[in-house]
Amino acid sequence: MKVIRKSDVPEAPVDENNFVLPATMQRLLGREDGQPVRIYRVAFDEGARTHWHQHDDVQVLFGLSGTCVVVDRAGVELSLSDGDIVVIDANEEHWHGAAPGTAGSHLAINSGEETTWLESSARE
Repeated sequence: MKVIRKSDVPEAPVDENNFVLPATMQRLLGREDGQPVRIYRVAFDEGARTHWHQHDDVQVLFGLSGTCVVVDRAGVELSLSDGDIVVIDANEEHWHGAAPGTAGSHLAINSGEETTWLESSARE
């Protein structure tokens, strides 16, 4: 048994190659920990979001604060608030970030090995 304390894990800016900024991320559990899942706490400032991407297995997003949105290629947009869960199928192209006019944070729980990053999701 093992505990991972939020205060023991550094929070850092997200990779600007994969996000529309500003946002921060904490890698709470990852490959380096020898576990079969990866867990990230992501905090999006207003207007921040990921680029389009897909995962090789299921991704679960768990709302922590504010309001986030999750959008797929068909244009379906789901809202994610505190305590809500969105399940994204393997290989489904999508992006997620803060809802318009607000900030939001979520836990991203990835069961697969790879994330394929695609083009920016910035709205023109």
